[in-house]
Amino acid sequence: MTQEKAQARVIASGDLLTWPELNVLVPALTEQLSDGAPGRYLDGAIFSINYEGVEYFPRFAIESQSLTIASLGMQRVIAVLATRMNVWGMALWFESSNSYLAGKLPKDVLSSDPDAVVNAALDEIGGSSHG
Repeated sequence: MTQEKAQARVIASGDLLTWPELNVLVPALTEQLSDGAPGRYLDGAIFSINYEGVEYFPRFAIESQSLTIASLGMQRVIAVLATRMNVWGMALWFESSNSYLAGKLPKDVLSSDPDAVVNAALDEIGGSSHG
């Protein structure tokens, strides 16, 4: 898959929020960020991608019940993946079927079984293939 196709696939997922959308969904976000600027990691709790000059954040990093940024599971997954992937690689990984997760997408399993997603990320950086 070319980089352009991979990026288009991630953008087409509909699971991304712009900075203003994220800020509306999680109003306390501005207080969590030291400078209030988009594109900053919140202690590794969320990542962002830049596409055509717009900063996007993954919707699945938002805890649906508490409307807060990411769980400890998400932080752990980012910490693992960041050792070998850039943010686009992470975004695509979350959007891709994962054999370690019985073919499910990591983003769909994260809230229900974060430990399994962390283990899948560890497996991924260990070099195993998924599909």
